[in-house]
Amino acid sequence: MRFLLILALAFLPALSVGSPALAHFRPMIEVTKPVAPPPLEPQPDWALLRVRVVDSSTGKVVSAHVSVNGGAVEPEHNGYRRFGLRYSGNRQKGPVRFRELGYYFYTGGEFTIKVPPGDCTLQAGRGYEYFSSKTLVKTAPRDTLELTLELERWTDMAARGWYAGDTHIHMNRTGTNDDSLLTLTSARGIRYGYLLSMNTTGYGRGSRYESWLQEKGLGEGSSFDRDGYWISSGQEYRSGELGHVTIILPDGYVPGQADASADVSAGPSLGVIADQAHDINGFIGLAHGGYSDTETDRLLLESKMDFLELLQFGGYRSLGLDGWYDFLNIGFRLPIVGASDFPYTRELGSELTYVYSQNTPSPRTWAELAVAGKSFATSAPMLFLDMDGHLPGDIISLGEGVDTTFTVRLSVRSPLYPVNCVDLIVNGWAVARELYNQPRTRVNLSREVRINSSSWIAARVSGPAGTEAHTNPVYVYVGGKLPFSRDSARQIIARLEGSMEHISSGEIDSALARAKLVLQALLEGRPSALPLPEAR
Repeated sequence: MRFLLILALAFLPALSVGSPALAHFRPMIEVTKPVAPPPLEPQPDWALLRVRVVDSSTGKVVSAHVSVNGGAVEPEHNGYRRFGLRYSGNRQKGPVRFRELGYYFYTGGEFTIKVPPGDCTLQAGRGYEYFSSKTLVKTAPRDTLELTLELERWTDMAARGWYAGDTHIHMNRTGTNDDSLLTLTSARGIRYGYLLSMNTTGYGRGSRYESWLQEKGLGEGSSFDRDGYWISSGQEYRSGELGHVTIILPDGYVPGQADASADVSAGPSLGVIADQAHDINGFIGLAHGGYSDTETDRLLLESKMDFLELLQFGGYRSLGLDGWYDFLNIGFRLPIVGASDFPYTRELGSELTYVYSQNTPSPRTWAELAVAGKSFATSAPMLFLDMDGHLPGDIISLGEGVDTTFTVRLSVRSPLYPVNCVDLIVNGWAVARELYNQPRTRVNLSREVRINSSSWIAARVSGPAGTEAHTNPVYVYVGGKLPFSRDSARQIIARLEGSMEHISSGEIDSALARAKLVLQALLEGRPSALPLPEAR
């Protein structure tokens, strides 16, 4: 055991080319692989492959990610090289690290590559909506071969009204590289990519302290699309002690504090940042599940956040499912999203949010639907919940004294990463669970759910290798009341007390204490100023 510990400590963080190296690194929590080995150097007798990647149903050339000989060789000339798994991402962080992925590179759909003579394996993919395509060829020394890799689409989610987005991507946007960035996001099936700057070294407005620069500005004016795929620019605002937030579609950078500062702990409360983000038309969410012993619970109690970034790195971070359920159980409608935080995760778009829309949304409409919870978060499985015609984010109002039964139908499709557990969840409890010895690529379930008090209903699936999906809830209100769990209220109070012990700011400590008193009043049946939604 001691030997294994020493070996693990010897592993140094893998640095991504062109990125702020350790911006999100937390020692002993996030452990990375050794730096990736370089690809094999082409030799004079190697064969040359000229490759096209096409959609099998349309015949059109499409962007993709490709691994050749398990990642041992890569093209000598590739404008997307630094974004491939050998150079960016591929970190050993979270359950998703257990996925077996060869080092792949990105292509716009056509590339040339030199390979050793003999057997050669090419594996191509295009996010979660396409099957992985595996092609075997045999080459002789100095051969030149023309190849076409066909990618078969197993589902077209947009055609079904479900649109994939990643609200947390870090890529430099120069003002002239939008087409290249869309090649990358489309290769991972991300229809709505929200690119975020990041205050890496301090607090101030704009580029002085920012990395991952967004040179086309922020907000709706920065949006750019090609063939149904969009990118827009926003900001990740980071505080050393209080946590991180992601701000999508703001009209500009949040002002932050009055004076610029290189002190990353000198920023104001994230509640102030939330107000500033809303003033400039942005949507704001707690990043990385909120982190522990920060402002998380107080911000959520005050309804400062539009969403909670919960599913990331293949798991549910920081606040976790139990923490999220606590807020749903005391009456809040708090939507979650899945977001990758590339390049600080295994791969771009490793987690996504699918929102439902009857019409093709704009980037702002997509964000509005995500904030309304009309969505599910996933790291591969497509998870559909239908409750007598109601979908995630819907609200059902019933009269006083109603005792009724709903039929809930769950459908799961996950051919790339099968699942072995399906849960139907009511008020934080699994009221139905299916377990499978052999993970399944397809599941259909129908269950009756009796409702006689205000409740929320959601679904979750899970499987090996960080395979997760969770819907946002359908909300059912009986007699104009919100659900309320005393146990969940007590859990939130306990977390507030933990934060009060760790935060050094007296002002924020006082705000946490006030939030505790407001929730305590609700727990004790006294009038409370908690900004709960209306039960309708």
